[in-house]
Amino acid sequence: MVASQLRTSGAVDGLAGSEPPEPSTRSIRPRRGLPGGRAVVGGLLVAVAAVGIFAAVSGAGKGPDTSYVVAARDVAPGSVLTAADLEVTAIELPDAVRGRAFRQPSDVVGAVVVGPLSEGELVQAGGLAPGEDAIVPTFSVAVAEADADGGELQRGDVVQVFATYGSDVAGTTVVVSPEATVVGISSGEDAVTSTGDLVVRLAVRSAEERSAIINATVTGKLSLVRVTGAEEPEATPRFRPEVDADTAAGDTPETTAPEDAEG
Repeated sequence: MVASQLRTSGAVDGLAGSEPPEPSTRSIRPRRGLPGGRAVVGGLLVAVAAVGIFAAVSGAGKGPDTSYVVAARDVAPGSVLTAADLEVTAIELPDAVRGRAFRQPSDVVGAVVVGPLSEGELVQAGGLAPGEDAIVPTFSVAVAEADADGGELQRGDVVQVFATYGSDVAGTTVVVSPEATVVGISSGEDAVTSTGDLVVRLAVRSAEERSAIINATVTGKLSLVRVTGAEEPEATPRFRPEVDADTAAGDTPETTAPEDAEG
């Protein structure tokens, strides 16, 4: 018992007389946690932006993947298109225009240009006529804007030409051409007239109809009715108001009706 205590005491004394251990230079640091929610979202946004920039840069050099026929040089109205007048170029067109454009020059070779084509201009169906129209004579007439579909006519439109002779209830309206093609239109500063009328260039097949239209520009008043796209549009050959003697003297007419075609 005593020996045991001595041994214990000696061990304690030995420890007491020894040098104390040097403190360690290694420190204990808190464990780094995962990024917070805001940091994660910010990182995702940066990554998405980087992907978007890469996609934009990589696609910047990519051009249109469809090609359409354009004029290779200036083409005058009435010209018959040849292969030398045409070329194909890559163009991105909206859906509304694609249906009026052409993919191959062979689709339009032999067609007649009804209006001027400038170099590089897209060739569209509305500006062309069948090849047999190449010999159709053209001429120009001055028409008030209100009598030309409100000025909304375009080259290539098909119109019926009416002439009104006389005034008030004594006036008579007749069809002078049931089908004419608008070749070109000038208005405003481009118009020849000083009254603001539209100068409309027409292609008319019938010699008699051409004479009637030209006569009406001097003796009557012209009106153009757009019938583009209509199948066999009707046109009353002649219209004269039905009035009695009192109305003819100056009273307001009670009724009007088209006169029989034979009248």
